[in-house]
Amino acid sequence: MHNYRLVRDRSAVQVFVDGIPKVTVDANQRNELRNYMVSAGLTPDEVNHKVHELYLTNTTEFTTGR
Repeated sequence: MHNYRLVRDRSAVQVFVDGIPKVTVDANQRNELRNYMVSAGLTPDEVNHKVHELYLTNTTEFTTGR
């Protein structure tokens, strides 16, 4: 299991996996962010929820088995 934390600063979304910074994706490139979340193991419905949460609060977290 891995813990993911996404933190948005303007258009840059920093992805931390188990507390370690792994990648930065562009929030303006909608598919880049969504594709990353799907590759981490989220379903399309979970991705929609997490993207919405990210845009409201500038942060979101989730745990997956990948």
